[in-house]
Amino acid sequence: MKLDRTDMETIINWNMQDVTMSIHTRMKSVMRHMENKLGIQPVKVYKDNSGVIYGKDYEIPKSYLRLPQKPRQLSEERKKELSERMKAYQRNTIK
Repeated sequence: MKLDRTDMETIINWNMQDVTMSIHTRMKSVMRHMENKLGIQPVKVYKDNSGVIYGKDYEIPKSYLRLPQKPRQLSEERKKELSERMKAYQRNTIK
């Protein structure tokens, strides 16, 4: 079964109730990454009539995925305060 590029998708279902998230993918590169690099085995495999795999479902802990966060915006006063604190810490720990 040959998939169109629009059918090659990865869907991540992540909700507050569950401790895991489910990932459905039809992208072979994502399947290889999940299995070879992360060591995660699929919970369900989708095959066409001729036995060719065209999709897989995975369950993984939520802690495996981190979303990017906006960088903190610090005032000059706060930067100076944190710098002083780090210098004091280094003076006390490095001998």
